[in-house]
Amino acid sequence: MILNLPTTPDRPGRSTYPHLEEVAAGRPFDQVGVDFCPSQPTKQRGLTHLVLYPGVINDDADEFFAWGYCWLLAAAMNEATGWPYGLVERWREGAWEWTHVGVIIPAGCFLDIRGCHDRDDLTAKLVTAYGTPTRIRTGTFADLRQAMQMPEDTTPDWWLGTLREPILTDVVRYFAAHLLTQHARRETA
Repeated sequence: MILNLPTTPDRPGRSTYPHLEEVAAGRPFDQVGVDFCPSQPTKQRGLTHLVLYPGVINDDADEFFAWGYCWLLAAAMNEATGWPYGLVERWREGAWEWTHVGVIIPAGCFLDIRGCHDRDDLTAKLVTAYGTPTRIRTGTFADLRQAMQMPEDTTPDWWLGTLREPILTDVVRYFAAHLLTQHARRETA
């Protein structure tokens, strides 16, 4: 599998995650706690402050990337691979409403912060959880933009502008790379 992880061709030898590397000061990235203060509370626990450790999938990472800011991780994975978005939608009040997003890997599975899922199995679990018809559809950026009700002139890199500090972008990209690497290892095992 080939991943197009962020590079800096204009500065050979520079880290893919320069801001994270600077803060880490030689420590492993997974030991560097980075504060995230999202503009809106997360959906499950209502958090407005989280500490994320790059690549560490703990309660805060799950809360952030599964309950409110999944689109950041999906956008970073899409940026790295070009894989389409996987839009989780439920039927509500006579229309499909998006509730979560990940990416669809070439084998057709859904990948998000919780790993790789068979779409039929995940759909069945969500139907039970939501108590309403649910689907996971493959989508383009235009589909995601429409689901999130973003203006039509929004560009695919819009998510970069939502993060106030460059280190936050590094952390999201690092999580994406971590999940993609884990997935690649499982595919080759």
